Amino acid sequence: MSEPLRVLQLAKHFDPDTGGIETVTLNISEVLLQHGIQADVLCTEVKGPYQERERGYQVRRCQADVAFGNKRLSWQYITEGKRLERDYDCAIVHMPNPLAVLAALSWHKPLIVLWHADIPQLPIRWATTPLDNRLLKKAAAVVGPTPIHLAQSHRADAIESGKIAIIPYPFDRSLIPVATCATGFAERLQAFRRGRAMSISVGRLVPYKGFEVLIDAAREFGDDLCAIIVGKGPLADELAAQIKAAGVEDHLMMAGALLPEELADAFAQARMGCMPSVTAAEMYGVAQVESMAAGLPMVSTEIPRSGVSFVNKDDQTGLVVPLRDPHALATAMLRLANDEALWQRLHEGALRSVTEEHDRTSVGNRYAQLIRDVCQ
Repeated sequence: MSEPLRVLQLAKHFDPDTGGIETVTLNISEVLLQHGIQADVLCTEVKGPYQERERGYQVRRCQADVAFGNKRLSWQYITEGKRLERDYDCAIVHMPNPLAVLAALSWHKPLIVLWHADIPQLPIRWATTPLDNRLLKKAAAVVGPTPIHLAQSHRADAIESGKIAIIPYPFDRSLIPVATCATGFAERLQAFRRGRAMSISVGRLVPYKGFEVLIDAAREFGDDLCAIIVGKGPLADELAAQIKAAGVEDHLMMAGALLPEELADAFAQARMGCMPSVTAAEMYGVAQVESMAAGLPMVSTEIPRSGVSFVNKDDQTGLVVPLRDPHALATAMLRLANDEALWQRLHEGALRSVTEEHDRTSVGNRYAQLIRDVCQ
């Protein structure tokens, strides 16, 4: 009997550090276990100290030499990434990540590039072009979670069509606890809602999330709707000040970071999800899939060069509105709050989309087959 395949994920950060790409990396490692493939993870430390839970794969966390924002530079990451080639059959390189590129370019074993997004900062994207192009030429396969990720990328010309695979992000329902509505936060939400329909937005408090648009939209909520923003980040104080200045404290709550069981209770009380993002730094929106899995239709924005509207399909799984348009955002949210037939149809569409496109079993099958193919 042949030895089980071993894969190294060259990632940025990893659970319990939070974020969309972190969730995807975790889900890939978990789903591949079901196929007898051990997908270990190399990442940089963010918070620490870490109390590692028992897993069926290894997580190697490298100390950062320099940190700014949520970005980490680590010489250890590069050297470990190169050294570990001897222990693995192939690597999954999560992009964008210049550290992973520097580590992976020395590999002779197969590389699978998972293209999450382009680097948004033009000077950095320009500076990393030669290395990114070398990696794409070297790769055995280039995976995009939607066709838009690759077709609209600034690196599209460097991606060979024969290497392309479109595989949606896997979603593991078991990673989200069942709502009990017994947490203290659930009681706080009930008091805030007062029977109103509620929208939930989940994400880091950073500029591209467009939460200032949601704040402006909240001026039009009236007596039928309220909203919460779940997450933390550098804009926390600024957004709180904007909410107060707009006079919408009664309609919009900043919930901060929530424990998994609190988030489950929040999804259980919500009627819809909302993603008002404003740039293609939002390429997919893993939070959309989490909301849809809870049966929530989404309200999202039409972002040029982004796959967000591929995930939340207008009038099928939710509603899509123009970019940076608070009135259109509020109008769509109020439609879902008040139109029961529309809500029911989109609720069913959201659940169906998660089952058909993001189910961990079917997505895991596709990743496992791709890995076996490139390792032949």
